Amino acid sequence: MARQLSAEQAVPAPPVATEPAPRPASELLQGPMAAAMLAAAVVLGAGVGVAAVLALAAPVGREPALVNLLHAMVGIKALIFAAAATLVALRLRGPVSLGSIGGYCTGLGMSAAALVWLWGLSGLLLGSALFYGGLVATYLTASKDQGLADGLRRALPGRR
Repeated sequence: MARQLSAEQAVPAPPVATEPAPRPASELLQGPMAAAMLAAAVVLGAGVGVAAVLALAAPVGREPALVNLLHAMVGIKALIFAAAATLVALRLRGPVSLGSIGGYCTGLGMSAAALVWLWGLSGLLLGSALFYGGLVATYLTASKDQGLADGLRRALPGRR
């Protein structure tokens, strides 16, 4: 049996984490343009929700107390949506990649459409699935957005 040299027994060093290469300026959108795209996506999503309610929703007869309860629940979803949209808007004050803005616009637009759909009180299961699906898409986009922490640090006043 041959003896092994110490170099043959060595364990390779783990790879060193390096910072990703900065993106070219042509692939980044600046704050006002990105915020305008997000606002347009939310308005477009709400418009799609109105069109879906008018085209697909049949009038549903429900007791007034139940209608008030369901509208209150949709109001709570609207507060959750407003918080998510505010955080994304704070992030968009700095440069953002086209992929990130696409994910944010898709997710928040889908949630806006679902909110309008839910207000009509028909297809509550489908509307809730679309609402939370939009929030999950926004979350997944934020988890992959490399500039999220820097963007929020720039937007929020920090402790000095």
